[in-house]
Amino acid sequence: MIYSLQGAAVAVVFVAGLSAYGCANRHANYAPAKASVFLIERTCDIIETTTNPDGRKSTRTYNGECKSVDAWNDAEAKRDRKIAGNATVKVSYTAPRDGSYQTSELHFTARDDEFYDLKAGDEINILVRNDDPAKITKA
Repeated sequence: MIYSLQGAAVAVVFVAGLSAYGCANRHANYAPAKASVFLIERTCDIIETTTNPDGRKSTRTYNGECKSVDAWNDAEAKRDRKIAGNATVKVSYTAPRDGSYQTSELHFTARDDEFYDLKAGDEINILVRNDDPAKITKA
């Protein structure tokens, strides 16, 4: 029993150390900035499941660009549809270190809220890499 407690304590300390390292890395290597979304390219796979009167289920998949938020809301409202997809969000911002104008992109999947919520013209918080202002991450 003592060994299992020691193992659990070591695991907790290890996870805490990794978290502290990640926070220190972000703080030391990235600076916060505001970015403006100017283009979003979304691709979707909408999988629709229907049940026939005899009880058999069938599925249809729609592939392509997703341009309509109404289609997503409709798909979410109906439990027989699932959405899978990717979004490339292109943003412009001013690098905090040198004040240069930059453009870059962020990537989201259908599991991220930003996939559905972002639209052109929105402002988002980002972190800009200190040694390469073209590299960003979501804040």
